[in-house]
Amino acid sequence: MGPCSMAKIDAMVLYSAVRLVAVFFDRSNNKLAGTGSGFIITDTAENRYLVTNRHVLDHNFKKFGGWELESVKVDGQYQSAAMDILSTVPQQVTITDPAPRFLDSDKVDLAVLPLDAPLGHAQALVGEGTFNSLPASMLASAADFAFGRVAVGGTVLTPGYPGIGGEVAERPILVGGVISSDPRYPAALGIDTYPSQVLTHSFSWNGMSGSPVLCYVPKELTWGDLETGNYEELILAGVNAGHIKTSGETAGVLTRFIRADALAELLNVAGAQGIPMVRTPKSESDADKVGEDGPYR
Repeated sequence: MGPCSMAKIDAMVLYSAVRLVAVFFDRSNNKLAGTGSGFIITDTAENRYLVTNRHVLDHNFKKFGGWELESVKVDGQYQSAAMDILSTVPQQVTITDPAPRFLDSDKVDLAVLPLDAPLGHAQALVGEGTFNSLPASMLASAADFAFGRVAVGGTVLTPGYPGIGGEVAERPILVGGVISSDPRYPAALGIDTYPSQVLTHSFSWNGMSGSPVLCYVPKELTWGDLETGNYEELILAGVNAGHIKTSGETAGVLTRFIRADALAELLNVAGAQGIPMVRTPKSESDADKVGEDGPYR
């Protein structure tokens, strides 16, 4: 998938979502497995990065358990072209000795795993290990949130692999919703505040953690757009962080996603090329405030 903006959801975007199984071990060689969703971003140098939530790849996240990540299985379908009459091709890769990258803050549930360095730790089990990806140019910027391009009431679409009844389908499903909180500010619900996050009115099930959250926004129009009536484009607004849990519920109608500018920051840390600056504080005092209560995170 090339580095260009898109006007609609198609099969290639749907199949950008992948299913993840992470295997952990402890000092006694006990093992456990966790599941989630994720997606692949391609930077301007064609390097690939697997994106998901930190709690999917770090079993010690926000708790100490002494677990280490042994392997990550990436499972999905490859669609060669949006209008291709050919069937999708199953793909499955296992990455051993993975080295995911996280932000220093334990308040941001994000993980990025470089897939192209080194490739010697990845083994294709099904197919050739070719997955659909989203170009880094789709990332929403801090300005998109600060100046209302990504706004309350906007439509969001999330492809992922929900686990319903303990079973996960072999193909992703697409869930729709609307942005419910003011995306310029940290999401808040009751006494809880979620830095770098936005609330949406949409369903999310266990297993959808780490799915891409896509949003329709107004585009800069050309004469061709005026002729075709194409007034919107699809951007990557963020990463699904799961539903707001309530007593006795396994799914909820309020779901959180982590803003794309936080993901851009982590991609920069991971060495991705062509990722725009996340923000440019006006002063050192402004830099200290970023992420606390301002409109930039």
